[in-house]
This record gives sequence, structure tokens and C-alpha cells, in this order.
Amino acid sequence: MSDSSQGQHGHHLCPRGADILRELAAQGHPITGQRRQLVDLVMSHSGRFTPNTLLQDMQHSSLDVARATLFRTLDLLTSLGYLGRVPDGEHLAYIVCDPGHHHHLVCSNCGQVIHLDECPLGELLDKLQSQTGYAISDHRLEMAGLCPTCQLGLT
Repeated sequence: MSDSSQGQHGHHLCPRGADILRELAAQGHPITGQRRQLVDLVMSHSGRFTPNTLLQDMQHSSLDVARATLFRTLDLLTSLGYLGRVPDGEHLAYIVCDPGHHHHLVCSNCGQVIHLDECPLGELLDKLQSQTGYAISDHRLEMAGLCPTCQLGLT
């Protein structure tokens, strides 16, 4: 199947997954059946998830994807801005993002993620650059706490 909107087993990729695969191909990244399956699986998540979550999902769905391919694809999608890394206890988890600069609020109980498009760090970054001499080229802000629902004990 040469159509980038269909997976290896004939199921259709989510529209966003097809767009991502087209971008990856345009940048010269190989589009294998495993990568198609992974992109579709990753983009189906609405909250935070870990590589172990994906490995379990792959087992339940009988997806035949090598562990190394999983980690390479997660790194690639993160570097392109389609995934963000967020705290998950002692480990890192991922969330699906839109590329571009933004920050996150993450509920440490239920995993709900809120994307913040505004950057409250402008003045702080300017101050840090003048104090340290660093030319800061990138930054990330992840805030963890309890969402209103979890604060009420409703989950």
C-alpha cells in the first residue's frame, strides 16, 4: 500500500498521522509499516503516556513493532514538536502536541494536560541572559499539580 493514509493492515491512519508521515517523508525519514503503526498509535492518545503504555498497547493490538523503533520514533516526534515530554513521577511521559512554543500544566493524579500557548518567561529569560551571558535558544516549562476535579476527589 503506497497511500500514506493507510496502515500496514489496511486500517486508515488518523488525518493528523497522515500529515505527520508526509512531513517525515519530505524530510527524508523512511516511512515503514512499523512507523505508520506507531504514529497512528501515538496520535490516538489524548493524555500523557509512557513508552511502557505504548508497549502494552502494541501487545494488545498485536502490532509488530521493534522496541528500538518505538524509542527512535518517540525521539523523532519529540524533536519535531509533535510530542512533548512531561513529568510522570520519577519517569518521563509524553503528550501529543502541536508544534510550536508552548508550556504544559499536568495533573499529577489523573494525567490531564493543559497546553499553555502564552509564555510567562520572557522577562526571566532576558534577566538570565544578561546575568549569565548565555544566549538562551530554547526552554520548556512543565508544571505539575492537581486539576480541579482531582482536588475535589472526584476521580
